[in-house]
Amino acid sequence: MDIRGLEIFLAVCETGGLTTAARSLDVTQAAISQHLTKLERDLGLRLVDRSVRPPRPTSAGEFLRRRARKLFGDISEMENGLQRYRDNDIPELKIGLIESVAAALLPHLVNRLTGKVGNLSITSGTTHPMVPEMMRGEIDMIITSEQAEGIEGAELMPLLTEPVVLCLPRGVEAPRDWNDMAELAAKLDMVRYGRKRRLGRIVEHQFERFGIETHGTLEFDSSFAVFDQVRNGLGWTATTPLCMYCAGISADDVTIAPFPTATPVRCINLAWVPERGGAAAQMVAQASRDIFSDIVIPQLCKLSVAVADRVRIVA
Repeated sequence: MDIRGLEIFLAVCETGGLTTAARSLDVTQAAISQHLTKLERDLGLRLVDRSVRPPRPTSAGEFLRRRARKLFGDISEMENGLQRYRDNDIPELKIGLIESVAAALLPHLVNRLTGKVGNLSITSGTTHPMVPEMMRGEIDMIITSEQAEGIEGAELMPLLTEPVVLCLPRGVEAPRDWNDMAELAAKLDMVRYGRKRRLGRIVEHQFERFGIETHGTLEFDSSFAVFDQVRNGLGWTATTPLCMYCAGISADDVTIAPFPTATPVRCINLAWVPERGGAAAQMVAQASRDIFSDIVIPQLCKLSVAVADRVRIVA
C-alpha cells in the first residue's frame, strides 16, 4: 500500500475536501486527485464519495481512515523514539535490584551507565513483586537470585556465585561437623529469611538434607533485621557474603563460619523478557560483573576465610 496515497487520503478526510487537502499538503489538487484515484484502484474499493459536498468517506473509507490515523500516529511515535537513540545507546532503562545486591551495585551501576542510558530508573525490593512488573513492561530487567523456574518466560544470565555461610553471635564457636551443627541448632534459635526468598529455600533444603532440626520463630525478608538479631546474640542465621556486605556487617560484629561440608551456593542472575531485546541486558550484565569484580569481591574477601576465593564471577 502506498504510504503517500494513504497520507493524501487521510488529509482529504480530515480537511473535508480535495482543495483543502492540497492546500494543507502544499501540492496541486490534480496531484491529490491522482493519488486518491490510484489508491482506490489499487485496493479495488471506492474510499471517498465525491457525489456529495463536502466529499465524505465511504464505509470502507471510514475503516481505512481510522486505521491510517493510528498508523501515522505509530510512525510519529517511532520516529520520536529513534530520535532519542541519537543521544544515548539506550534512551530509557528501568532496573529492579533485590535488596541483597542493591547496596553493592549502587551507586556504581549509575556511574557506569551514565552517558549510555538516557532516563535511568533503579528500584530495590524482593523478586516476587517485581516479576509481574517486568512482565507488564514496567521494569525492563531484574537482578535477582531466582532461577529460571521462579520466573517463567524470562531469559536469565548468571552474573556471580557466592557461598552460603553461617553467621553466629560473637563468642559462639563455629561448628566443626554436622553433629556440632545439630548441637548449635538445638541450643540457639535460628533467625530465618522469609521462605519466599530463594536464600531461605536454599538454607531449609540444606538442613533437611543433613537432618538438622532448627528452632526459632523469627523470620524476616530484610537482611538488616536478620543481622540485628544475630548481632545482639538473639540467634544465628545462614546467609551470604553479599547479604552481609549490603547490611554493613563486618567480621567484628559476628562470627562467620563455613558449612561443615557441602557448602550451598547462591547464584545472582540478570533476568529480562526476551522480546524486549538483549542489548541492554548485555550492557547491564557486563557493568554489574565489572563492579562485582573490581569493587565488591575484594571487600567480601576481607570478611572471613569462609568467603575468600569462593565468590566468583560467572562470565
